[in-house]
Amino acid sequence: MLGLHVEEIEITAQTNGGLFSVNIPLKKGLNIIRAENSSGKSTCVNAIAYGLGLEHILGPSRKRPFPKSLYEEIFNNKEEQNPFFVSRSGVSLMVDNHKGRKARLSRDIAGNENKITVVENETSEDYFLGVSGNVGSAKSEKGFHYWLADFIGWKLPDVVTYEGKEVKLYLECIFPLFFIEQKRGWSEIQANIPGHYGIKNVKKAAVEFCLGIDGFEQEKKVSALRLKIEESESEWKNIIAMAENVADFHEIKVSATPLIENYSSASKIEYYYLEGDAEISIQGQEIALKRQLELLNRGISNAIPQNEKVLEQQALLRGIRRNIDERAESIELAMMAVNETETKLKILSHDLDQYQQLRKLKSVGSDISDDLDTQKCPICESDLYDTLGERSVKRQPMTLEENIEFLKSQIDFFESVMSRNVTQLRERQKQSGLLNRQLQAEAAKLEKMKEDIDDINGATRELIRERILVENSLSEAQKLRQTLEELNDRASSAFHLWSISRESLRLLRKQDGSPDSMTVIRELEAIIKANLSAFGFNPSAINSISISLQTFRPEQEGYDIVAETSASDYIRIIWSYTLALMELAGTKDGIKHGGFVVFDEPRQHEASRISFASLVEKAAEAGKYNGQVIFATSLDEDQLISACTNKDVNLFCFDNYILRLQGDKADVPEGVAESPRAEDSSGQQESGV
Repeated sequence: MLGLHVEEIEITAQTNGGLFSVNIPLKKGLNIIRAENSSGKSTCVNAIAYGLGLEHILGPSRKRPFPKSLYEEIFNNKEEQNPFFVSRSGVSLMVDNHKGRKARLSRDIAGNENKITVVENETSEDYFLGVSGNVGSAKSEKGFHYWLADFIGWKLPDVVTYEGKEVKLYLECIFPLFFIEQKRGWSEIQANIPGHYGIKNVKKAAVEFCLGIDGFEQEKKVSALRLKIEESESEWKNIIAMAENVADFHEIKVSATPLIENYSSASKIEYYYLEGDAEISIQGQEIALKRQLELLNRGISNAIPQNEKVLEQQALLRGIRRNIDERAESIELAMMAVNETETKLKILSHDLDQYQQLRKLKSVGSDISDDLDTQKCPICESDLYDTLGERSVKRQPMTLEENIEFLKSQIDFFESVMSRNVTQLRERQKQSGLLNRQLQAEAAKLEKMKEDIDDINGATRELIRERILVENSLSEAQKLRQTLEELNDRASSAFHLWSISRESLRLLRKQDGSPDSMTVIRELEAIIKANLSAFGFNPSAINSISISLQTFRPEQEGYDIVAETSASDYIRIIWSYTLALMELAGTKDGIKHGGFVVFDEPRQHEASRISFASLVEKAAEAGKYNGQVIFATSLDEDQLISACTNKDVNLFCFDNYILRLQGDKADVPEGVAESPRAEDSSGQQESGV
């Protein structure tokens, strides 16, 4: 479906000396505006983008894509150069859509440029551009781009930004496929696609929209799944951090899987109390505390001697101190291992750096043989052998590349050793802290026992105090078990969402394009190749060109076609691709296109005359499928007329400034008539501007 056609371009500038203006009627098929450089031809084609509120497609710094002649002062002609001061200027476009609906669009250049007035069926209405409050012109019913998308017949899809938000695939992101401006537009396909919206894979999304491929929907699904995976992993880190904080607060040990991918039903989060060398689970602690409470309740009326309990407590303290000493020794050994590994890594990294520098020297032609002499020991200068045993055979030392690869493998190995040693060190330091806190608690308990020995009611008071402590410990253990269950429920939910999202993402990535999508891609590829052949592209190179399924743009044998072709060849590729999109939309249902193509100075990089003549012929054929092509060129007038002979071309040639002072008959530009039509055997010509 071809969205719209431009029937007329009108540019006006009100000055202190009168009105400057130009009116260019356009038709379907090929329209060419010819003028010398700095005469206003680019102004005419840029007026199309500006009148549609799409000036961002003219480049990142082209907010006002016109010369100062439309803002400050304008000259009457190149010969006299009389200045006139501009007070107001504007653009007016007459457009129609595929349903025959017509509208005139008017926008100020010097004036209120954030408003476009639409006159349709003799009814005038103003629409805003840009953003009003929190709503942009593509979403608000009062926004011009909302009106324009409806006029073209498009429902703009939602796409995903790099921040994970959903926004519209704005018109400015689509029209660079149809509008090739002079300065940057010929550098690559979709050269001027705006990046300030932050849309992921925006170039691909634009082509997918035009070709009717639901790739952006898949991109949204991929982005949503990635977000779920990231949220699950973040939730997992929070759960593990909370579990460790709870363990530190209660001075107990936690067993938790640090990485979500290593989680399983058999590796749930667990808490353990330290009793000497033993580790007691929460469930085991609850059972032990309940039994102890029963014994205390039964023995509360009997005075039990404290000496044995004191001795048992002293023995417990000795055991804890012994564990602390052993832990301190293991921490010291672990620290030594970390330091030794760190030293080894520094040496290996230094050696690797030296060898890589030697390789760089070698690559630039330097003789580095002396730097690689390993025949003698650098310490004692004795011969080096590859064994401590029999010395009758010496082995050739490793090459430079072998040394580099060996050092890299050694660094990888020792980095894994370092990671393991650091983990062990932290675990031992944590256990040592738990033991020290346990020692303090048990030492305080021993002091209470000693105080009770000399008190006649000490035994009874100690039993009461111990029962209270046991009851509190039991209540704490029960609350801790509830916290543990909640943490494991959260961990299980996070892992479940993570695993489902990962599997869904894997299956989504395995899906290939639908058969209909592949048919569209192959049809586009065939039209592009036919165009390239018509434009004189190397036949053997044409066979190696295809449409990339990753970008939906031309590639050559799987590589970026920009890097694989000359500048003039790439210009012909842009011609072929841009016209192919319009032809496909004009001949096949379900394909979307703006309806017109604009080429500003299409003969870039001195593309051959033969190729340009073929371009004119191919562009003129666009009328057969209701397409519209608009060229702006400074090509020599005789050459241009020769290229247009016997072709259906609407040709406008200007010998002076295109915008002229109205009423100055002496300065009215001489119009060059339309070139003879192929079917016009009489040779009569229609008038141009």
